[in-house]
Amino acid sequence: MELLQLTYFLDAAREENFSRTAKKFLVPPSAVSQSIKRLEAELSVSLFERTANRVRLSEAGKRFYEKVSAAMALLKGAREAALESARGGRIKLSIFINRRIVMQTVERFSALFPEVDIVTKYSVPPLSEPLDLIVTDEVLESPGLCRRDMLTEDILLAVRADHPLAAKAEITAAELAAEPFICTNRDSSLYGITQRVCADMGFSPRIVICSDDPYYIRKCIELGLGVSLVPSTSWRGQFSDQVVLRRVGNYRRTTFVYHNTAASSVVREFLRLLLEESERETALSAEK
Repeated sequence: MELLQLTYFLDAAREENFSRTAKKFLVPPSAVSQSIKRLEAELSVSLFERTANRVRLSEAGKRFYEKVSAAMALLKGAREAALESARGGRIKLSIFINRRIVMQTVERFSALFPEVDIVTKYSVPPLSEPLDLIVTDEVLESPGLCRRDMLTEDILLAVRADHPLAAKAEITAAELAAEPFICTNRDSSLYGITQRVCADMGFSPRIVICSDDPYYIRKCIELGLGVSLVPSTSWRGQFSDQVVLRRVGNYRRTTFVYHNTAASSVVREFLRLLLEESERETALSAEK
């Protein structure tokens, strides 16, 4: 049983409509429906009576709603009390990947806690200085450091829509080996992924353009200057209609977020929002 499930349940109970709840939380209706179905399966009871145009609480759902409402009010009060004592602090973030999702979280967090300063760093080695949160796909080992899975996403081939590979149901290693590649710079996550995927397919990529600017990479693909291996969720919605994404094997990337075991309440609140934002992005990506 997760807080996000209970949040969806409470809102859906008030709205008597899964679609309106989904719209409020900016997720697909299926994400709300599946979340509540998992909750019902865990409880072994039907919480809603479903009809063609609306849903309404069952008798068991009404009793559950009363208890959950009271519990969530207590949790909200406890969180606000903890955060109140820590207002005006600072959060230091080291962001190696998934910058878009992290910055969306920064925007949400800053609106809620404008007194908290957020310092973001993009090229500092993760264990070189004290940091509150580290977002990376590397496995880090350090005493007192906790790791949480942030999201796992497919690695897909980005190619111009009128390119011959765009129409292929399956892309062979020989076809891919003949293409020029566009990639982020050395020591970046995508550079390493590109090298590993291509090596697994039996060839070394011919990288013709390297850049740390995601906009420049996307523009080069749109211009037909090469192809690129990109993470499906992190880069969701970032390409124009001139670019399509195609599967090449079953390659995936997992992003981790690290924090200290003694993290402050504001850091834990940021982490909660970050994991919530990642779950929302994953649900949206699955709808595509």
